[in-house]
Amino acid sequence: MADDPKHQRKPHEFGLLTNGHVRSNFFTQHPCKQTEFDKIYLYSKPQKQALRKRIVKSGHCQPGRTVLSLFPALNWLPKYEWKENIMSDIVAGFTVAIMHIPQGMAYALLGGVPPIVGIYMAFFPVLLYVLMGTSRHVSMGTFAVVCMMASKSVLTYSVSEPPVSVSPCKNLTELNSTDLAVILASKNSTDYTPVQVATAVCFVVGVWQVLLGVCRLGVLSVLLSDTLVSGFTTGAAVHVLTSQVKNLLGVKVPRYSGPLKVIYTYMDVFQNIGQSNPVAIGISAVSISVLCLYNEVLKPIIGKWLPVPLPIELLTVIAGTLVSMFLNLTVNHNVTVVGEVPTGLPEPVAPPFALIPKLLVDGLVIAIVAFSVNMSMASIFARKLNYSVDANQELLASGASNILGSFFSCLPFSASLSRSLIQQTVGGKTQLASVVSCLLLLLVLLLIGPFFEPLPNSVLASIVVVALKGMFLQVKDLPVAWRQSPFDGMIWLTTFLAVVLLDIDYGLGLGVALSLVCVLIMGQRPKVCLLGQVPNTEIFLDISRYQAASEIPGIRIVQVAGGLHFANKDHVRRKVNRLVGDISVKETVGTIVKNSEAYEEAEITRKANCDSAALMVENNQVSCVILDMMSVCFVDPSAIKTLIAMYKDFKSRGLLFCLADCSGYLPWLTSPAYPPRIPGNEVLTMCYPQGLWNLDLA
Repeated sequence: MADDPKHQRKPHEFGLLTNGHVRSNFFTQHPCKQTEFDKIYLYSKPQKQALRKRIVKSGHCQPGRTVLSLFPALNWLPKYEWKENIMSDIVAGFTVAIMHIPQGMAYALLGGVPPIVGIYMAFFPVLLYVLMGTSRHVSMGTFAVVCMMASKSVLTYSVSEPPVSVSPCKNLTELNSTDLAVILASKNSTDYTPVQVATAVCFVVGVWQVLLGVCRLGVLSVLLSDTLVSGFTTGAAVHVLTSQVKNLLGVKVPRYSGPLKVIYTYMDVFQNIGQSNPVAIGISAVSISVLCLYNEVLKPIIGKWLPVPLPIELLTVIAGTLVSMFLNLTVNHNVTVVGEVPTGLPEPVAPPFALIPKLLVDGLVIAIVAFSVNMSMASIFARKLNYSVDANQELLASGASNILGSFFSCLPFSASLSRSLIQQTVGGKTQLASVVSCLLLLLVLLLIGPFFEPLPNSVLASIVVVALKGMFLQVKDLPVAWRQSPFDGMIWLTTFLAVVLLDIDYGLGLGVALSLVCVLIMGQRPKVCLLGQVPNTEIFLDISRYQAASEIPGIRIVQVAGGLHFANKDHVRRKVNRLVGDISVKETVGTIVKNSEAYEEAEITRKANCDSAALMVENNQVSCVILDMMSVCFVDPSAIKTLIAMYKDFKSRGLLFCLADCSGYLPWLTSPAYPPRIPGNEVLTMCYPQGLWNLDLA
């Protein structure tokens, strides 16, 4: 090792010293005190507007500008290029409307309300979102996860309807255990209908979103990381699938709520598997096979020749309706169907406000999840097509739309990835495509609705199950996340298991809490490493990772990456001491080169308040410890005290302690800031690329 040329190089060969020593005029050219620095460079404290002035200023806002900010459509609609964009928006709106019909009916059934509610959700709130939203391409309406989350409150607070098989029974001896459980649950339930509870949930979600938007809390979406959302939606997909098993098999089981409801549901399914309906199973098998065959095999081939996607879901719904109608499946084979579908628009009815106190927590969770989904979709298209979206305005738009929808029998609405992608892919330019979609859905509500009354529920369940494929494939994110960061992998797995085993809201809360804990843990363990210089360069790298880098003789450079605060100051100090080692220059005899030119310059520098700044140690003995602060973004007073204690400790061991490359955003450490005071007129050395810089701490 001693014969290695790179270990025999002198300190000036590494470029840290000028002509082999610290420049003696360096400290005379640079101010060393706060007041001197401020005076020379004309420092002035940035002025912040007083709270009273900001309140007064907000009270004098211009009504016209306020209206334009609340309704962005008033900005882009007068500038709309009708000749270039109208046909694209019409085609996109027609395509999305066709998707709304089967998806809306299926997801409404998932939410525990009549299928027609899904069409209402794609009409009433969407009209207001067109005026208030800032995204041009998201398709608002039903979304599986949001409907599933709303179904918890619908099930808890609404009247439970008895199963179809109970109606022809003569006496209680003809009822099985499942029927008895459902009847007893219905007797103990409240008098609210599922639609009433759904509207109350929608109203609470809308109020929460408006409040968050008014308070400018759109940044709350950052609490849901991509890893957390992936694990959460995958777990929610398990709940969605579980809720549709009874429709796929034609078996009647009670719906559970609370922890372990997935396990209880499958236990009941297996216990009652002998009562399943073979016709319903056949319809489900055929529907799923047709949808999968098209999506996996035919769609890539046919999609090259068709200008718009083939509405396979709608065709499946129409085929299922016609088969059920001609074969009279309800009477002949006891197949559960959609049932009565009212025509016309519903009358506006206020939601039951007495339920609101019971729904505040569930409503807040749904509001945050729905907003996060909306923003993720909107951000994807905004980045792709080079325009901007306003998170706070999106909150206001979603909240106001949900409040409007709560008066028209709606569940909380959200963006849909599949519909949004289709709307953009077929050429949609603006939210006028949503207006076209609403007009076509209005035709369905006024005229075509009763046509879907014979539609078997198993067909709608098949559509839901096939649509879950993308969510279940997110399981592949787990090994990727774990390789990138064990913390992310743990967040994904914990959120998924908590959602499946406990419940959707519990799982989401646990996932967010675990994410925050991981952030705190990572903040308490900043990276601390030993740096070495790449020969003949000014590049310093971690010597444990880069073999080409080597330490400078006599100097040990330690880099800290992250914030320094009360929670990690002791950890950083232990790591630095471990890397520096148990070194004491006072115990080393004959290692200080007192006759060298560097030592002479060090004596000059000592007179300029740079105590021992240029002490050089041969034989690879350390005399100077440099703490690289380039990657330190924050330092609090507790960490400052720790740095002072480290300085005193190193000084007692005869070592010079320097701080290097302090960021201009560290008000406690940089020269334009107040330096920490050490009794006794001592000196803490700051090291910059130009050399060593002392700050008088007295």
